Amino acid sequence: MNNKAQILLYQELSSNAWPAKTYIFLHGWVLRLSEGVTKRANSVLPLRYTGQNLLKDVKTVEKIYKEKSLPVIFQLPDYCEPHNLQETLLSLGYVSTDETLVMVAEREDIHTIVNDGYTYSLEHKGVDRWFQALADFSHYSRKSLEGRKTIIKRIPFSKVFCCARQSNEIIGVGLGVIEREYLGIYSLVVNPDYRRKGIGQSMVAQMIQWGRSHSAVHVYLQVQGDNSGAISFYRKIGFEELYRYRYFII
Repeated sequence: MNNKAQILLYQELSSNAWPAKTYIFLHGWVLRLSEGVTKRANSVLPLRYTGQNLLKDVKTVEKIYKEKSLPVIFQLPDYCEPHNLQETLLSLGYVSTDETLVMVAEREDIHTIVNDGYTYSLEHKGVDRWFQALADFSHYSRKSLEGRKTIIKRIPFSKVFCCARQSNEIIGVGLGVIEREYLGIYSLVVNPDYRRKGIGQSMVAQMIQWGRSHSAVHVYLQVQGDNSGAISFYRKIGFEELYRYRYFII
């Protein structure tokens, strides 16, 4: 599989695992519109393009998002169509932000060590405490948390909520989503007071074991480009960078 095909595949997987409320298709582009929470669920995914007038189509996109009182955002991976889209958006005043790495690994190539000093659980329902811990560790507002809850509830595939605990206190959370034979790891975050103790690595191990039981053989995740600590951690346990994407906002 060439790099273009891989980018198309993983952009498809990650979009399905973080589903928008509404989809509009425009000459091969996918316009995702939701409740205004998270850029991924409220942006244009321009993987293919069959249009003939790029400027006109960008203006059509802007009109659609503005009518929904949403910011106009394009998510551009290393491969997108048309190839001059980035240059065009910059010329129109769009600004690039939030570069993100997509990292991948074969399940059997990931090497983790579990810290048995804490307990771990995989939960499928009754996860209000999971969401609250995610909000606390990531400093999400109430609106942002409720928006993420809505998005996660829309996920149409098998998913699992991973918790790490010290006694009965949640100190780490993670979300696993399986589509076909691909396991996506999302929202992996540890209480700042418990970081660098192998808890994140232990939760990855738990979700990979869950993925194995559901026949997942490939694993992927996304990490902010400026999060050097997380990038080093994922590389250490076996992930490799496949490509990057960034958002263009006006």
